[in-house]
Order: sequence, then structure tokens, then C-alpha cells
Amino acid sequence: MAKALVDTYETGVWFVDLAPLADTRLVPSAVAQALGFEIRSDDPVAGLVGALRDRRLLLVLDNCSHVIEAAAALAVAILRDTADVHILATSREPLRVETEHVQRLPPLSSGPPSTPLDAAEALAFPAVELFVERAAECLGEFELTDENAPIVAEICLKLDGIPLAIELAAARVGTFGVRGLATHLDDRFRLLTSGRRSGPPRHRTLRAALDWSYDVLSEPERAALRRLGIFMGGFTLDAACAVLADPGLLKGEVVDAVAELVEKSLAVVETTETEPRLRLLETTRAYALERLGQSGEREAVAHRHAEYYHNLFERAEGEAARPADEWLADYAREIDNLRGALDWAFSPGGDGSIGVALTAAAVALWMRLSLLEECRRRAARALAALGAGASRDAHHEMKLHGAVAASLSYSRGAASPETSMAYTRALGIAESLDDAEYRLRALWGLWAYHTAGGRHHVALELAQRFSTLAAERPDPNDRLSGEGMIGVSQFYLGDLPSARHHLEHALVGYVTPDQTSHIIRFHAD
Repeated sequence: MAKALVDTYETGVWFVDLAPLADTRLVPSAVAQALGFEIRSDDPVAGLVGALRDRRLLLVLDNCSHVIEAAAALAVAILRDTADVHILATSREPLRVETEHVQRLPPLSSGPPSTPLDAAEALAFPAVELFVERAAECLGEFELTDENAPIVAEICLKLDGIPLAIELAAARVGTFGVRGLATHLDDRFRLLTSGRRSGPPRHRTLRAALDWSYDVLSEPERAALRRLGIFMGGFTLDAACAVLADPGLLKGEVVDAVAELVEKSLAVVETTETEPRLRLLETTRAYALERLGQSGEREAVAHRHAEYYHNLFERAEGEAARPADEWLADYAREIDNLRGALDWAFSPGGDGSIGVALTAAAVALWMRLSLLEECRRRAARALAALGAGASRDAHHEMKLHGAVAASLSYSRGAASPETSMAYTRALGIAESLDDAEYRLRALWGLWAYHTAGGRHHVALELAQRFSTLAAERPDPNDRLSGEGMIGVSQFYLGDLPSARHHLEHALVGYVTPDQTSHIIRFHAD
């Protein structure tokens, strides 16, 4: 951009690299030296401005981040007291001076995450183009083919489109090959260490680049960044305040620190229909997690993270009667944080009691997303934790047995003995707690089990128990479900007039529900 403007400025375009400076007081002197000025003044800023006053030029201040205050003060002085000097500054954050126009540079695009690309399609994305160019430089020759194009695109995506990371990765193709490189990216900080020796030290390894960015942060910003690494996927500012804050970092400081991380391009804001969400690029998150582990704070932060999502999903469970699309819009986006919290809770250093409670609260989400196997596996893990000594709560245990049963009835069929066993356990606990909702769910499941197995007398008895209990419930469709269950059982027993009576009664009385909880509970409309 600056090169294209050389002819526009009478005195030319001047480039000043501020990266080597460790002392902010040297910024005016570095600019003067780059311009060839000898400043003989006790006030180098005033002397520099005086030398620039009658000149027409573009001044490029590169790498301002670590000397941002000095660079901003110099820019203000120059722009205020000269007429024809313009400044182009590169930095992780704006200078925040009057008349500044900010141009943010997004990561390089590497294509959609789930669409396989052929070579021609992949090369249309700048991240892939950079990877191919750098690999060819390092190997002497590199060809992007239809076979390796999806893998290269995946590598660029995993590296968040960060140019330095892509260049460092491409330089390793000769050692690992494209497929091996993709496999080893989980250890990206050990892998990506082959930057050009002619470049600045911070560009020679991926870790060095992130160390440099981390070191110029204030202490509250460092604490916020490393703690944000605990989030998987996106998060809200409310979640950040709840998880990051402690006596050493108060809520107001969290808000300020997160805002600064966004300004410095270390966190990303994504606008949604409900509220803004933030996230870290995956490479930044991996670095933040490493720093969090080194700080000794990880367990405490992970505990607060799990507690926050336990409370959130308990609230979601209480709102299950909302329209499904609205409910999912609010809670489905948190599934990655749910998974991360559960993985920690059931780890050796975690808290199994929180894991049990969170699993029980999140069953509705898995069921509404049709993640049946995950639901069964997570619920079984929580039940195992109860058996291993996690704080026992009968309500949680009942919900977990119900979740195992419901997911098994879909994946293995209503006639599965494991399904019957789980529903029987859920029913026993529900009866001891006098929990009508889970008594209905378990009775329905056992009715379906015996119906599928041809035990229609047993099924009819269960249907009648369901119908009696449903008559006391506020949802009219519960009672009509009971009518339908009785009708089906009587049909199989050959009592067709009675079956017809009950089934017609269910159809005539049907009330269209305004949400899908009925289908979630009893697997049928």
C-alpha cells in the first residue's frame, strides 16, 4: 500500500520499524534516524516535528504495539503541527488518536470447514495460496493436487488463517509431508519453529510470536487471556465475567481487559441475533491454555467454568417449555463449553459432583439435537461417577437413568433389555420421590418395551397406570397420550371396539402443542 503512494508524496514514503525498541523514549529518535535527521534538542519530539513541518511525506510506523503510548503521542504531535505529513501505523491495536481511521486485517480465508475442495478451488483462497508459495520456496517444488488440497485447506483452517503460522507450517512439509503435518498440528508450538533467520526473532517460531504479544499486555490483560483459554468455541461477556473474575481480577477489570484483548486482535467478537459472542482463535487458545497451566490457576478457573455452565443448563432445563427454535438458539451454541466442562469434571483433578449435576441438566439439549449416543455415553459416565462416590442426589440419578433409557430406545430399539432396565430404575426412583413427570416418562418407556416384545397384557396395565397419572397433569396431551397407549394395547389384544374408542378419543381431543417437549418426553406427536 505504501509503495503504491510513493509518487504521491514530494518527500517520499519513509519506513520505520519500531520492533527492536525496548525503551519507549527512543521512538522519536528512531523516527528521526530513519529520516536522516539530526535532532539537537532536549525535546526530541519538538525537534522532529520542526524538521517535518515543511515536508510532504508518508511516515510508516511499523510494529507499534509494544510502544503504543509513545507512538500515539508522537503521532498526535506530528499531525497537530504539520500540514502535509501523513502516518500509516501497523499495530495489534489502534493508536486511538483524533482523525485515525482503523483498517482491521482479518485472518486469511481458507475455505469452508466441511466442504472438500479440489486444487483449483482451494487455490482461490489466500491462505492456501500462501501455503503453496511458501512450501514451493522451501522444497524447490510443491504441487497442490486434488488429493492433498483438502488437507492443505484443513491445515490453514486449523491455523486460523494466521500468515506467520501458515508460513511456518509450509516450511515443515519436507519433513512431515502434508498429511503428517496435519496430524501433528495439535503440538503446533513444538512443530512450527522454522522461521527465516533473516526475520526478527519473534517471527522465527509461532511460540515466539505469541510470547511477544503476551509480554506487551498489562497484567490484568494477561490474566484474562490465559483464563479465556478455558472456553471452547464462543462465550458471552457474562460468561467471561463469571469465570475470569476472582479477588485478584474484579468484574470491572475483566470487562476492561476483554475489551482490550479485542482491540489488540487477541480475541474476536462475533455478532449474533441474540447477543455478541467472543472467541479466541484456536492457535491463541492453545497458547492461552498453556499459559493457564503454567500459572497454577487452571483447576480454579475450570471449576468456575463448570459451575457457570451447570447454572446455565439448569436454567435451560427450567425453560424447556419455550418454543424449540428459540430455546435452541440460546443454548445449542454452548455445547462445546458443555463438553469441555464435563471432560474436566470427570478428569482426575475435576469435581464429579458438578459433572453429575451438569450432565443431568444438559439431557434436554442432547435430545433436542438428536445426539443420542453422546447423551447415553455422558449419562452412563455420570452414573459411574455416582457409583464411585460422587455426591449422590436421587433427582440427578433418576434423570440420568431416564436419559440412558430414552437414548437407548432410539438407538437400540424399545425392545432392548438395557432400555427396560434403565426405565425400571428411573421409575423406582421417581416413585420414591413422587416425581410425576419422570413416572410418566418411565411408564411410557416400559409400555413401549413390553409392546415391542409382544407382552400386551403387561403393556395395557402400564398404559392404564400412565393414563391415571396423566389425568392429574396440566397438559391435556399427557392424558390423550394415555388414551392412545391404551388403544394400541387393546388393538393388539384383539379388543377392536374398545381400541377404536380410545384412539378416536385421543384424535378428537388433540391439542397442538406450541413446543416439542411432548415429543422429547414420549417420542411421538
